[in-house]
Amino acid sequence: MVRELNLKFKLAVQQKGGVGIRSLRRIFNQMDFNGNKKLDCQEFEQALASFGIFPKKVELQALMKFYDVDGDGSITYDEFLSGLKDELSERRLNMVKKAFGMLDRDGSGKITVSDLTGVYDVSMNPEFLEGRKTKDQLLGEFLDNFDGARGNNDGCVEWKEFYDYYSDLAMSTPSDEYFVRMMESTWQVPEHDDAEQTKQTVKHLHTEVKSRIAQLARNDPALYRKIFNDFDLNGSESLTIDEVTNLIAKLRISVERKYIYPFFKIVDANNSGAIEFEEFEAYLCA
Repeated sequence: MVRELNLKFKLAVQQKGGVGIRSLRRIFNQMDFNGNKKLDCQEFEQALASFGIFPKKVELQALMKFYDVDGDGSITYDEFLSGLKDELSERRLNMVKKAFGMLDRDGSGKITVSDLTGVYDVSMNPEFLEGRKTKDQLLGEFLDNFDGARGNNDGCVEWKEFYDYYSDLAMSTPSDEYFVRMMESTWQVPEHDDAEQTKQTVKHLHTEVKSRIAQLARNDPALYRKIFNDFDLNGSESLTIDEVTNLIAKLRISVERKYIYPFFKIVDANNSGAIEFEEFEAYLCA
């Protein structure tokens, strides 16, 4: 009953142009008659009526409960968006699965603070530098961003929370193509797993990186430590994937971002999520 009623509402909203974040914000504000940035049950009922939907009292209560995630008796804008979102298309879903799998390094089925080591660097965050928050606190807050209206802010992200986050985000992306390119750029995961293409590109990347670092070091392995330190921007004694991306760019090697992660995984021999100097040196001397 709730699904059918909500589908009617979604279609009515879409017919009024509510297909983007800006349009949905405008529609929400029009429904919010008292301007308190929430819809109470009466406002929600009036909003439905304005779209030609007149549910029975029990239906209205059920739909209200579906939207009112935190159970405070009103619907916030985030809850409104969450209730209206569509399921991800197969193409978008595939990219979200790939990103989740890449982040869930231990295969536990959820993303934790330890999974983010080397993926999300907080060492230059002002709150960390000033001693107001620890790295784990900041990483936990980063993970909480994925919880959204229906999450529980417990410092880890399960698949459903990750899926819901990108379902919400998908509402503001104009096409599958845009969404896919955004995911490739953000998480450095390719849409198509062309194993041979990836293998050849990464092989070429390895050759170029070794050659250009050898030139920088003037073929003197003793200078590898200095080069490593120069690119270890946060002084953590290891290179994050962002620092490796910066290294490749500074070496003036042109490569799509989606190939950097496979390259990174090979150099990160112990799968710690970061490249220590010993791994860096062993890689260059191999």
